[in-house]
Amino acid sequence: MKTWFCLLFFGIHAMVSGQNLIPNGGFEYTRKPVKPRFPGNIEQAEPWFPAGVGSPDLISGSAHNYGHKAPAQGNNYCGIILFDADNPEFREYLQIKLSQTLEAGKAYCLRFKAAPASESWIFTDELGFYFSSDTLRVSDWNVAPVSPQLRTKKYQLFDDSTRWTNYEIGFTAQGNERFLSLGNFRNDASTMKKPAQKQAFLRVSYLQLDEFYLGVCTEDPAPPANTEPVVNQNPQFTETQGKLIFPTLLTPNGDGFNDVFTILNLKRYSTLKVFDRSGKTVYSSANYGNDFDGSGLPEGKYDYELRLPDGNVTYGSFELSRKKKK
Repeated sequence: MKTWFCLLFFGIHAMVSGQNLIPNGGFEYTRKPVKPRFPGNIEQAEPWFPAGVGSPDLISGSAHNYGHKAPAQGNNYCGIILFDADNPEFREYLQIKLSQTLEAGKAYCLRFKAAPASESWIFTDELGFYFSSDTLRVSDWNVAPVSPQLRTKKYQLFDDSTRWTNYEIGFTAQGNERFLSLGNFRNDASTMKKPAQKQAFLRVSYLQLDEFYLGVCTEDPAPPANTEPVVNQNPQFTETQGKLIFPTLLTPNGDGFNDVFTILNLKRYSTLKVFDRSGKTVYSSANYGNDFDGSGLPEGKYDYELRLPDGNVTYGSFELSRKKKK
């Protein structure tokens, strides 16, 4: 499946024409009235349904447990948990049956509007979209054991809770796509995290979604004068093009941030060595799995060496501190 990605920041006025292969893309049709601030119940917005144990929320109006946000359009929208600091690898997935199977070799466009909740405890990046010929079945709360064909841009956080942002992903279909599932398909260690609302009731990353469209892409009108378009720096982004990103701070204090030394885009069978200021090796792993937490080591500055399977070596340093932020 060939893909191309474009981020549009034109407010909520983008216009799409043509047949929408995602039925009830704006969550407006419901089997019965939606109760404000009531969690779950995405099944009420047929034919949407959860792909797993967790149930995304069907939200009506502007009031919800994770803050206040008026729908992008209409009366309803959806909310989904992408990360939960108190429940490792917890995920919610949203799923829908397309109105028809996609045609092999045909170009399609997936569009939607997204905004993180104002009461998110943490901001995260990357929303994945998985196409399949049958329903995706996740038997527990954990990360779905599949790899999504489409993704929003990695390391581009969902962190603007003040307005809805338009997203667009173009791709060429394989020809067997009938179901679409979406959510965070990466594990906790590979999910980028940024502190948001420290006083939030639940320590989660909560993303709000509205106005899904799948079909033929059309050009948008000029953006409103009071908005600025966001330039996508890598329209041909794929998972394999992500470079290694190293942390500069390790704070194993249990607050959910920088508790382990997480290297983003880490390749399997990479060797990590950590040295104290005297040059003594204090940690070594021949197949590092983003699990070093500085256990037993005093606070201070440390150096590291990461050797990739192809022989390339990266050197750097980080600060180890166990103090919690106030």
